Amino acid sequence: MRNYILFQQDFGAPPPPPPSMPPPPPPVGMQGDKASQRAIWALVLGIASWTICPILITGIIAWIMGKKEINEINAGLSPQAGKTMATVGMWLGIIHVVFAVLGLLVFIVLLIFGGLMESLN
Repeated sequence: MRNYILFQQDFGAPPPPPPSMPPPPPPVGMQGDKASQRAIWALVLGIASWTICPILITGIIAWIMGKKEINEINAGLSPQAGKTMATVGMWLGIIHVVFAVLGLLVFIVLLIFGGLMESLN
């Protein structure tokens, strides 16, 4: 019967240690799995523009802050965890601004036509 050698330890020498490499350091500007403050504020202002502050300025600020944060995330300067919050906040701001401008235009048109109808009577 033949003797088969299955492991290196059968020769009397210990197995070599596994290669160990330290984990790479986190990228600059990253704080782990937490979203940045700008992403959180973009979401808060986007929601506030629809609920408690229905003025145009909160939608514009949410739009700007969300866009800046998405650019920083894509550049690797902010944590990836805030991308969804920044995107949602930005789009809430964009949609709010579009609806506010359309509503203002409709209001102006109704005022003009109301004045014209009044002058015709």
